[in-house]
Amino acid sequence: MKFQKSLKIKDLIEFSGPLIEDHIGNLDTEITWFGSNSSKEPNAFAFISTPRSFETVEESSAVCVLAPLKMKEQIEKSGSNKNWLFSRNVGLAARNIKKEFVLQTPYRRTDYTGAHPTAIIDESSELSPGVTIGPHVVIGKNCKIGEGTYIGANSVIEENVVIKSNTTIHPLVYIGHSCQIGHDCEIKSQAVIGSEGYGYEHDQFGNHYRMPHSGRVVLMDDVHIGAGSAIDRGTLRDTVIGQGTKIDNQCHMAHNTVVGKNGLLTAQAVSAGSSTIGDNFICGGKTAITGHINICDNVNVAGFSAITNNVKEPGKYGGYPLLPLQQHLKREASKAYVPELRKQMKRVLKKLFPEDYQ
Repeated sequence: MKFQKSLKIKDLIEFSGPLIEDHIGNLDTEITWFGSNSSKEPNAFAFISTPRSFETVEESSAVCVLAPLKMKEQIEKSGSNKNWLFSRNVGLAARNIKKEFVLQTPYRRTDYTGAHPTAIIDESSELSPGVTIGPHVVIGKNCKIGEGTYIGANSVIEENVVIKSNTTIHPLVYIGHSCQIGHDCEIKSQAVIGSEGYGYEHDQFGNHYRMPHSGRVVLMDDVHIGAGSAIDRGTLRDTVIGQGTKIDNQCHMAHNTVVGKNGLLTAQAVSAGSSTIGDNFICGGKTAITGHINICDNVNVAGFSAITNNVKEPGKYGGYPLLPLQQHLKREASKAYVPELRKQMKRVLKKLFPEDYQ
């Protein structure tokens, strides 16, 4: 990925501020390319996160490498002829450089300002300055769209929706009536925000009747919703996704779910209705959370786990039934020995009860 302009290493240091804590080499060296640790492009910038990548990046064409501060002594002893930058948070420093100097995904780049001529926007809705509305977008009555927000082609925003500033709605997103989307959010294609939840009442003949859902979906600031995910509106109270939480592709949060701040829910994670998930929750892919339970703050769950009861203590967990992570890993490792244990047990039983094992 080419930088949008020619840069010198000292420009990266100036931009990054305290994230870059030390350096080795010529700060006037020019860099033109944001590359990988095996980059072959000339004058490339690269970054590594562990010592294991040192040999790879040494053989690359990178002229400037960002590395963990703890590697400085190792690199000085190696005699490397590259230019080096050092940070305690390599990932964040590299992210900031890429976001600032590399041309971003083009969904926000358009050849028009304001609303595309094909967009259908009810006259009662309010669009703040700097809003971009893509082709064939539909915006219902009494919506409020904040400054700098982008709404991609063929998205549907129903009535009474509030979308605050600098939010990106990718093409083909549906946002149901009365929902509220915070500042700096991102909702990717095919996401469904605010559809009716899966709630029914039943009669004595086995017929099912949908329960109307009058709650909203509220996404707090800086929430990301991945492609193909569905966040159902609440039955009576709101479904709420806390500030800074990132939800991956193909996830489902059922009606009345509350997720705290700064969560990371990876692909195909699902929560049944009316569960409350605390701050800083992290789960691996295909995690399932049953309904009407509470998960405390600072819980980390391995992929393919199932949470069926309240989690009252912070920590790392895994599996089903859910166990502390180390116990879960031991349980999984022991499964490989079960066939051999069965054979051994059968031999023991034959010795003890020969008449029963003819």
